[in-house]
Amino acid sequence: MLEWQNRFDTLIMEASHETGVPATLIKRLFARESQFWPGVFNAGADVGLGQLTKNGADIAFLWNPVFFEEFCPFVFEGEECNNGYLNLDEGQQERIRGALVYSVNALRDDAPLGIDFAQADFSVGVFANTLLGSCEQTGRVLRNNTEKSPGETTGYEDLWKFTLVNYNVGAGCLSLAIGETLNLSQELNWENLSSNLTDICMGASNYVDDISR
Repeated sequence: MLEWQNRFDTLIMEASHETGVPATLIKRLFARESQFWPGVFNAGADVGLGQLTKNGADIAFLWNPVFFEEFCPFVFEGEECNNGYLNLDEGQQERIRGALVYSVNALRDDAPLGIDFAQADFSVGVFANTLLGSCEQTGRVLRNNTEKSPGETTGYEDLWKFTLVNYNVGAGCLSLAIGETLNLSQELNWENLSSNLTDICMGASNYVDDISR
């Protein structure tokens, strides 16, 4: 068990250096989301070490354009990749989102032990870049609500906690909690924001605390 949990450490460190996403955050997210299992649970829609969905893939491509440029040639051979994710038509966007979700599923019936280890290794970078996209979206949500840069209103660790809210329950939940925190004239930190999540979003509080404790 210990060997498997630590198998991805070097790749996580490399992905952290590449993206700026803290390595400990990546690893603890994998532990929370999948217990380091690089496949699908109960035929669900969430896939891989970090349990990616098509909505998560949309965030990755929309908010991390460099990653889109790197991944797009795996799916399209022509000029589709030249003008960014938003300029793909609806069918093309659906295809590339599906391809990204498929890419993080390392389960293969014809592979030793049923796992394609090369695919599992590849997925580490995908999740780091998805978290980076979520971080960028979180920054935009903060700017839209405060008209200030994120660093002016919130500390570094709390910004990553806000990013985990965005990753787990979406930008709508995050924006509502930020708005309520500001309406109450409270400081934009995790303690205040977590208490201002709406009932439907409140599950993100335990999620973030579990990963960041």
